[in-house]
Amino acid sequence: MRAWRGLLVGLVVAMLAGGTIASAQKEPGKEADPFKNLALSNDQRSKLDTLTSERKTALTAGQQKIAEIRQRLVGLLSDKKASDKEIDKAADQLAKTDREMLLTEIKFHKAMRQLLTQEQLTTLSKGGK
Repeated sequence: MRAWRGLLVGLVVAMLAGGTIASAQKEPGKEADPFKNLALSNDQRSKLDTLTSERKTALTAGQQKIAEIRQRLVGLLSDKKASDKEIDKAADQLAKTDREMLLTEIKFHKAMRQLLTQEQLTTLSKGGK
């Protein structure tokens, strides 16, 4: 019994810490422009700005959804009345949302590959230098 309680507390702490770290990482002041040394054309810059804005909106919504699901999952895990089915459903929703965020990232990078030249992609992969 104590082992399960310890496991539950550890899981809750890990989930809450993960959410706190993720939110702390996205709060720094103004982010550096990773595209500034790529000699972008006006058209490339405009399209990249649009892609970046869409990506940011989607990822922010995904992070909020993940935080809500984690909170619900923690509540379920600490409630003896919650069924395994409810817990599994919340875990599945968390995995699905995480996958959707990964696909958003992949979609962004595929679109960027189509927009940038090979030289620009190489420069970007080296940190923009």
